[in-house]
Amino acid sequence: MGYLPMENLPMTLRFERERRSVPRRPVKGHAMGVFSDGHAATKLMRVELVDASWTGIGVICSEPLEIGMTASLTPEDAMWPRQTGVVVRCDPCEDGYHVGLLSRQRRAVA
Repeated sequence: MGYLPMENLPMTLRFERERRSVPRRPVKGHAMGVFSDGHAATKLMRVELVDASWTGIGVICSEPLEIGMTASLTPEDAMWPRQTGVVVRCDPCEDGYHVGLLSRQRRAVA
């Protein structure tokens, strides 16, 4: 997973309504995502990693996801751990859907 300068991101990869108060860093890479609505419907798809912060992850996926679905991402880069979260945004974009995930991991302050 590599980092990209924010100014190199196309405008289609930025949310129009930005709510985050924590800065996010552009990332580059892919992950396998498992998305579940808590009932029987589960989706498995490869996603493109777009950005990350201490509180969440942004990805591009090929199908729309429902707000509130749980997510488990296993990055292709073995140096980055599996991430879990909840879908909080899903906006159409040029390459599919730009999805915002609120991370379930809480990082400790050193």
